[in-house]
Amino acid sequence: MRKAVWICLPFTAAIALCHYLLPDNAVVLLLLCCGVLSLAALLLQGKKKTALLLLSLGVALGSVRYWTQLQLAAHPGEALVGSSLTVSARVVDFPDIYESGTYVTVRLTEPGLPGVKCRLVSYEPGELDSFTPGDKIVCAVRFSSAAMRSGEETDAYTSQGIFVRAVCRETPTAAGKWTFSFLYLPLRLGRMVAEKCLEVFHADAGGFMTALLTGEKAALYEDGSYYSLSEAGLAHIVSVSGMHIAFLTGFLFHLTGRRRSSILLSFPVMLFFAAMTGFTPSVTRAVFMQICLLSAPLFSREEDAVTSLSLVLALILLVNPMAVGGASLQLSFASMAGIWLVSGGIYRRLLDLFSEKKIYDLKLGKIILSFLCGTFSAGVGAMLFSLPLAAAHFGYVSTVSPISGLLCLWIVSLLYIGGFFTVAVGFFLPAAAAAAGRVLAWGVRYILFVSNALGYLPCETVYLSNPVFLLWFIFAYAVFLLWWFRNRKGSLRPVAPVCLVLIALYASAMLVRLSWSDDIRVSAVDVGQGECVVVTSGSRAIMVDCGGSTFPRSAGENAVRFLASRQRRHLDALILTHLHSDHVNGVSRLLSQVRVDVIYLPLQADEDGTLPDIIAAADKYGVRVEYVTENFRLILGELDVTVWSPILSGEENENCLIVMAAQEGFEAVITGDSLSAAERIFSALYELPDTEVLVVGHHGSATSTTDRFLRELRPDLALISVGYNTYGHPSPAVLDRLEEYGIPVLRTDLEGDITVKPERRAANG
Repeated sequence: MRKAVWICLPFTAAIALCHYLLPDNAVVLLLLCCGVLSLAALLLQGKKKTALLLLSLGVALGSVRYWTQLQLAAHPGEALVGSSLTVSARVVDFPDIYESGTYVTVRLTEPGLPGVKCRLVSYEPGELDSFTPGDKIVCAVRFSSAAMRSGEETDAYTSQGIFVRAVCRETPTAAGKWTFSFLYLPLRLGRMVAEKCLEVFHADAGGFMTALLTGEKAALYEDGSYYSLSEAGLAHIVSVSGMHIAFLTGFLFHLTGRRRSSILLSFPVMLFFAAMTGFTPSVTRAVFMQICLLSAPLFSREEDAVTSLSLVLALILLVNPMAVGGASLQLSFASMAGIWLVSGGIYRRLLDLFSEKKIYDLKLGKIILSFLCGTFSAGVGAMLFSLPLAAAHFGYVSTVSPISGLLCLWIVSLLYIGGFFTVAVGFFLPAAAAAAGRVLAWGVRYILFVSNALGYLPCETVYLSNPVFLLWFIFAYAVFLLWWFRNRKGSLRPVAPVCLVLIALYASAMLVRLSWSDDIRVSAVDVGQGECVVVTSGSRAIMVDCGGSTFPRSAGENAVRFLASRQRRHLDALILTHLHSDHVNGVSRLLSQVRVDVIYLPLQADEDGTLPDIIAAADKYGVRVEYVTENFRLILGELDVTVWSPILSGEENENCLIVMAAQEGFEAVITGDSLSAAERIFSALYELPDTEVLVVGHHGSATSTTDRFLRELRPDLALISVGYNTYGHPSPAVLDRLEEYGIPVLRTDLEGDITVKPERRAANG
């Protein structure tokens, strides 16, 4: 009887119930239920009695642990929200430096304040950049909730044990070093490895190798490689996890043999590596899983994957119960469950299938077939259990991950072990390391080539925000379950179900493409506080602006999601009304996944500093850039697009392009952030027909949408692209004015994606 399982799984289930379903004070109810179950268990005999008692104990421990975390960390952290204080804190990680600001995780040490972890941010360049783990700092801050971001609830911070955020109100000052700063040595070594990677590997391989060895993916995000890896189902190879721990222990055993001393040596090595990567849930899971499995023979016990998995999960949640809400932990354990429950059977049947082939009689052929079968079966098992969670967290699934795994995983282990050796050599012999780095870079280029090439396959990534693809996803799982239960003891016959699922997928894609209308469609994509408008007519499509909030997804991700879920991967033009970041910060991400013929933008000063990034992305993806200095028309089939050059000159909002898209008497006007002065001049210079749709200027700010402008345009419908903000958008005065003119209003912060079409004015997208 697996007694540990009967305690650990109920422990985990109780924490999940408390986190997702039950109110904070539900611990009393759960304890009462546990008491009733324990009394009922006394009426039973043998294993049933033991199982029920252990189950009751697990639920009781889980509910009490979650409640204590609320009382000791979450609630004290929430009590700080809204307050402004000068606090002392200890830096516990290296700063994350972004264009928007610098973020660093600290632990509050001020007397009288809870010793909880806090995410500290500074929007002033350089204020936090120089701090390292173990530094003590003093800073005046204003606290906000870590459970809310951009007006939405999130587990992004709480799953890491961070319960409060803080913004610096003045420059932090150093206050010495923590006495036990040496405990951060693994983190420092991890940072040294990351920095050395960028030195010894070529520019196009440094970001990948840094992510592969340390999990630091900033460089991959910057050059867009992470997105192609993700859509090809290869993102997990740059997210340090169980695969990397398997490479590490496998290499150790290859050098020393699988002896008792080797197993004992592997424990501190794995723990040090986990500390070097910051004890992320996926790495922690993998390390403790390996320790549990490798420890079993040392104590004359059988290796039991189910017991190990449930025990490790319970240990992680014992440290931080809020980790149950983290995507990393959920995907990691789901993948392992799939590998154990499904992959073994698929692997054995594939070997039986190939064992009759002549190539299997050759030693090399047997090794190659065993590797391919193992890779494929592991990929399928992990995918089947993790895909529903990935779909829920990210909104899309990669359909080519088994293929990408077969093509790429064979070289990842070589890059991983070779990368560590190259970095180690780089500290002493930089020239030799650089030479080795040039060789390994070809392996990186191969992986990136495969991920990019798979992107050209039809339906390589399926976005489930479209109900048609969501139904296909459910159908595919139903087909697999039926096939699995019918063949779980027989021979493997995957051809028919795979063909059926693929036929259904391509039929779904064709159905979506057939739904394209020759009539004009105007869509305001929900990008948070920003703007992104898509205008389509048949196969022709343009986008006006692509920028907004970066949470929970970036504007570029939302734009790609909107287009791809409608089977659109091409834009005839991207028109940027001006270069404020909330209108253009998604451009690089968009260009990495969508083919754009030309970018139009005003010739103007670049206050936000976004122009160099746009030009660099356009050069990288071969997109033509044209500066608008005079009015012009763009005829795309039946779609007629007019672009007016900036009316005023000055700061960014005064340099806005104004765009009108028209087809067969249906007009939509998009003004970007044009100010009221520009609206007045525009109304005086140009006589426009009655407008069906007005995308309200400046997200509904009081600086736009004047009486005269509304009288001239006489729009039938107003769209406001807006999200969580502290500016007061949309202005009550603008909303009142629109109501006064009898103009219906749709807002992306309330409706989500909005699509307007001639025959029926509005439909939620």
